[in-house]
Amino acid sequence: MKAEWIKSQTSEMDGLWRRCIFQKVLRSSLTPQDRVFTSFFHYKIKRKGGEFDKCKVRLVVQGQHMRRKGDDGVGDYDDAFSPVPTASRFRTILSLATQQNMFSDHVDIFQAFVQGELLPGDSHSGKVYVASPPGYDEDPLYVYRFRKPLYGMPSAARAWHTTMSAFLAKEGCLGFHSGI
Repeated sequence: MKAEWIKSQTSEMDGLWRRCIFQKVLRSSLTPQDRVFTSFFHYKIKRKGGEFDKCKVRLVVQGQHMRRKGDDGVGDYDDAFSPVPTASRFRTILSLATQQNMFSDHVDIFQAFVQGELLPGDSHSGKVYVASPPGYDEDPLYVYRFRKPLYGMPSAARAWHTTMSAFLAKEGCLGFHSGI
């Protein structure tokens, strides 16, 4: 299965590069205040009907090492709270799809968190840096600077919620932001 895992890992990284999620930065260009977090690949076997379907790989930031900002402004994020979606909110989305004559079988948002925007309080000066994950062939002189939130960051769910709420409000779902 090694070939399947490598294919899935490559697909994940290609998707992140295509979406311009991060950029390479020379490690030597960072300031002493900048923190570089570690990352890893999360591997999962997906099944359909009990049978093997595919290998799934996600790049994850080890956000457990991030600290919430204190009153002195030192830390890596402001807030991690994100409201939980409710059934009524999903019904609103389905009613919009119906109104627009869109077919909806199920919703699976590919690389959902990376479609959000980094929040103003994320990391030092709004810059989040991570080292490449173990096993990913990359020059150790470089790190990645994130332009979008990634799985594992404490504020990633909140960032996606904020972005999705803004989109739905723009589409005419006023008041939707209060509960998704």
